Amino acid sequence: MKVNVAQLRRTEGASARFLFSETFPPLQLGNEEYFFQAPMEVQLDVTNTGKSLLVKGKLSSVINVNCSRCLKEFPFPLAFEFEDEWLPIEFSELDEEESAFIFEKDEFCIDECVMEHVLVHIPMKFMCSEDCKGLCPKCGADRNKESCVCAGADIDPRLEILSKWNKGV
Repeated sequence: MKVNVAQLRRTEGASARFLFSETFPPLQLGNEEYFFQAPMEVQLDVTNTGKSLLVKGKLSSVINVNCSRCLKEFPFPLAFEFEDEWLPIEFSELDEEESAFIFEKDEFCIDECVMEHVLVHIPMKFMCSEDCKGLCPKCGADRNKESCVCAGADIDPRLEILSKWNKGV
């Protein structure tokens, strides 16, 4: 996704809207690989503040993920807003380079910036629903579909005395 800001850089206070729809390759995070089901829709509102370009963006897409509890695959909607500051290299200073994106030319690619925001907004663990019961650690049965008899069968012998607590024994 290339953004051309040549006209914006010339006029302080000028603003423009950029719309993108692009298919991204699978996202690799550690051992996990996430596939985008839909193209990534990005809307950028860019405003020249005089020294920098203020970018307010909206992003939406859908990725295929696996539930951390039951391992079922499901679509996870990505939809969020973000805000960035882009500085031309001639105005950048060392301390600003960590909080702003630096650009040299009037046209530049924002794919890296977009993926950075995607990584920040992806949860550490995915759940297909808040009430997902997960898999039985003994038999592997999906507790959302069936109940299993092995749940609670093994009690740590050191804690067995606690099972009699509050039963009047």
